[in-house]
Amino acid sequence: MTPMVGEPLGEMITRLDGSAFSHSGLALGDGLIASAHQSFLPSDPFDFSGLRADGFEHFWEKGQSVYRLAVPSADARARAVETVHALREPDDGSFSVPKILIVATALATFDRSLFDEEAGASVRALAIEAARAWEGKPGERTFFCAEIVARAFGERFPLSALEPPGGVRPAAAPPAQDGVLGRVMAAYLDAATGDQCQEALDRLVDALDLEAPAFLDTVARDILASARQVGHHRPLAGRYSGRRTPDKEWETTGLLLPSALVTPRMLLDASWTAPAVARVDGPGAPPPPPPTP
Repeated sequence: MTPMVGEPLGEMITRLDGSAFSHSGLALGDGLIASAHQSFLPSDPFDFSGLRADGFEHFWEKGQSVYRLAVPSADARARAVETVHALREPDDGSFSVPKILIVATALATFDRSLFDEEAGASVRALAIEAARAWEGKPGERTFFCAEIVARAFGERFPLSALEPPGGVRPAAAPPAQDGVLGRVMAAYLDAATGDQCQEALDRLVDALDLEAPAFLDTVARDILASARQVGHHRPLAGRYSGRRTPDKEWETTGLLLPSALVTPRMLLDASWTAPAVARVDGPGAPPPPPPTP
């Protein structure tokens, strides 16, 4: 799915990840998509949402375009659907803000306006370590969107898949100033992260304070601003015409990344997904983007 226009977290993901897609899910059939997404629910303002099943209309009403990326193996898809149904019981879990911070940081380490090569490699290693801490907790019920898809299919990605193609795009807005939002986010991470994962996450946050002190504030701003956007209907009108063509050429050997570092663009480029995406249309779908010149 493409992001809602003006929705900071979605725009941050497309900017850092190097494609037009900010969200991903798994088609369950009967017009439903299972995905993990962040929101404040009207019935419980402290629920950060989790693994949900929504119709295409849920995304279209928010101005998001939906594209289908097929998985050639019908058996693999059937097993993935069964896995998603199992993950929704006995409850739907919760959206993982700490994991989103880790993913955003790992992608940002390739941005030379934020990190030099040595610092980027060092912080990236800490992000991988922090993401891997969750792998020792098989019953963990916190998710984000692309992680759910990778877990459902049981697929892993090499380290080479993490680097965005062509480098990181310039920031769409000036970074937030180092200050209160970063401290609020750090306090939230302390409260939201279990003991087994806290030490690795603390090392990552400490490194950010040293190497890119405004970055934590920027991510906190985008996450908090996006959580407040639920119910805002903004037309997209094909604004996002970024890369939708898969790139199947990255190296598939070497160090394997934890599933908590998978991104929508990595699903697009994976060797086990189709070589092209198809736009899903229907009543209420946003208009297609203009042709690329």
